[in-house]
Amino acid sequence: MKKLVLIITAIAFIIVSCKKDNSSSVVKTQEDPNWIKLEIPNGNAAYAVAGNIDGTLLVTTKAKAYFTTDQGKTWQESKNFNGPIQGLYASKDTVLALLATGGLELEGTLKASIAQFYTLDMGKSWNRYLDYQRAQKISKPIGIVQSAQNKVTYELKYNTKPASANSNAYVHGPTTILKDGQSINLPFQVRIENLYMDSNDRLYVAASGNIYNQEKGDFIYNGDNTSAVIYVSRKALP
Repeated sequence: MKKLVLIITAIAFIIVSCKKDNSSSVVKTQEDPNWIKLEIPNGNAAYAVAGNIDGTLLVTTKAKAYFTTDQGKTWQESKNFNGPIQGLYASKDTVLALLATGGLELEGTLKASIAQFYTLDMGKSWNRYLDYQRAQKISKPIGIVQSAQNKVTYELKYNTKPASANSNAYVHGPTTILKDGQSINLPFQVRIENLYMDSNDRLYVAASGNIYNQEKGDFIYNGDNTSAVIYVSRKALP
């Protein structure tokens, strides 16, 4: 009987020891010290940003507009545009939703233009923009921002290449952010759609949630369940 008790005790000790070993081997994922990652479920890709993460943050995705008032913990859908709004033009309390132009402008800068809708409450409600003449004149560069304090320019370098010879299709690599023409180190490999800088000079990176395949050198499309992603610098830049 004593031997049986000793055997049971030994087995129990081994099981407990194994559990301790397994738990100690779990590595907790640490947050990046320089960037906050926000995700909008099923958003696919973030295209434009307005507002401020400390107040109300407005983001347009592949088809819709969302806003958050709790630093990205929850998102509220406020408008279905049935297509991407690639620019948000802010003027005082008004934010205009802009369509993208086709191709590059004469100076080589891709711009969003043609105001279709506007919001007076940072995306909580939307109205159709009826000033058609002015709507045609409003435009905003895509992927180019400048810090208010030091006038430093941040812009996107789209790393694309033809999929094959004599092909109109392109393969997209991770986008590079240039700071006054020099690339900056990023802890993420994503396809970036746009940049935004708030009044505190914090940089917002609007990106696709597709995963980059290092071996194939291209992004893996994850379907409609893909999240839209926004990276926010924790501190003012530069």
